[in-house]
Amino acid sequence: MNIDINTDKITLKGERIRLRAFRKTDLDDLYNYAKTPGLGEAAGWFHHKSKEESKEILETFIKNKNILAIDMDGRVIGSIGIHKYDEEFFDNLADKKAAELGFVLSSDFHKQGIMTEALEILISYLFDEVGLDVLVGGFYRGNFKSKKLHEKLNYKYYSSHLTKTNMGTMEVTHEYILSKEDFEKYLASKTDKETEVSEMEDDKAIKKFDKQIIYHKDLKLGGEAIIKAKYPNTLIFVRIGLIEYKSKIYPGGDLIRIEEGGDIELKGLRDSEIIVVESDLR
Repeated sequence: MNIDINTDKITLKGERIRLRAFRKTDLDDLYNYAKTPGLGEAAGWFHHKSKEESKEILETFIKNKNILAIDMDGRVIGSIGIHKYDEEFFDNLADKKAAELGFVLSSDFHKQGIMTEALEILISYLFDEVGLDVLVGGFYRGNFKSKKLHEKLNYKYYSSHLTKTNMGTMEVTHEYILSKEDFEKYLASKTDKETEVSEMEDDKAIKKFDKQIIYHKDLKLGGEAIIKAKYPNTLIFVRIGLIEYKSKIYPGGDLIRIEEGGDIELKGLRDSEIIVVESDLR
């Protein structure tokens, strides 16, 4: 059964973002990401053609009290909606407390784990504080980013059907369900992986092999790091954040491949974490 949830009463903080209710002052931020062609269409709504259109949508968010803003350093970069699910389609949830989540993130912040962080803190709140039993999530055929994120969080496939989008089209929607138990398994698995990584990362040389060394570094916003590589081949994994190297920008999840000697100069455009692999292997 659907549970009413008032987003006006929700404020949640993560490491990098905050979830809160939308305000009238968020208009410029909403328009800035919602005007991006293809972003809304992947979720079933037309990208915004004008700021006036964004204003009407924003007023709906505030009135209905079911959409949370993703606030990063005072700037809204996306949203998560807590909606009523289709009780007729999900007839097996009649005895469960449930809701449906939908989300969108500015394309400028993709591949940085931001939506994962936002969903983790919201889902934890809905299960632990609100007392929901399950969450429903769906995405349109071809929206592989949403599919990957649902499955990452341990949502389980339920069924597919035709639904009408806010654009007036009929699209195949793949529906997933997340139980509290499955989400707890995801969190436990994530903790295990982070423990393994933390045991490997020690800011000093953590793992040494024959002709290879692996270590971890943190870069603060505006900070610089100079890597004096001991081996000729260097691979830098940007774990989170945003790194500049030789005037090119590398967001979280990117790899920087360097096959040259000399010092490697990196700049942190956000608080960042990198893993460096130096190698003499051919």
